[in-house]
Amino acid sequence: MLRLRYKSDAPRRPPRVILLGPPGSGRTTQAQTLSDTFGLVNVSPMELLNQEAEKNPGIKIKVREALEKGDPIPDEIILRLVDARLRQSDCRVNGWVLDGFPENEAQVNLLRAMRIKPSLVAIFEQPVEESVRRLNNKRVDPTTGIFYNIEVNPPKSEIVNARLVQRKEDEEGNVRKRFVAWNTNVSALEDAYKDCLQTCPSDKMIESVADQIQESIQNLSR
Repeated sequence: MLRLRYKSDAPRRPPRVILLGPPGSGRTTQAQTLSDTFGLVNVSPMELLNQEAEKNPGIKIKVREALEKGDPIPDEIILRLVDARLRQSDCRVNGWVLDGFPENEAQVNLLRAMRIKPSLVAIFEQPVEESVRRLNNKRVDPTTGIFYNIEVNPPKSEIVNARLVQRKEDEEGNVRKRFVAWNTNVSALEDAYKDCLQTCPSDKMIESVADQIQESIQNLSR
């Protein structure tokens, strides 16, 4: 009997990848790269929150208040959304990359209660001053929702450039507050996922970090 062997960039078992790190460490960029490369579902808690806020004015107010103060999103909101998303069939079939979740013990316990054991947890390492520098240069176009880094990739249009704004959560005081929250929980996160943990210095080139994570995912099937 002839047996066909299919070539694929993805491991045989759908990967479950978690990307964690302080604000401005590049998680979201890497999450999108992994999604594009391996066909993983890109599960962004912030995107889930935005979608929920559009349907629920009460949630929208709570989320906006938390972000503007640099506070964590209340667990009673985010846990329900992530739980529901990871139970959908595309996540079970294709695998997923989870961007910035879990951030604390309650969120770790949710994944445990769901009997979810990640294949790989990559933690991005970055000092606070680098987080402040990166996010100080981050702007959003309120008309299109497109983000820009005014240092390395500013908009080519002067019209667009004139309407760019900085989000409250990216202001220096809030970035430092968010970093403290991250630093408070990182040891517990590392301990919870020590069996599948990878550390990634975020000062490397984007492509270099991507190659490091992708190699680890490829090795899952070997």
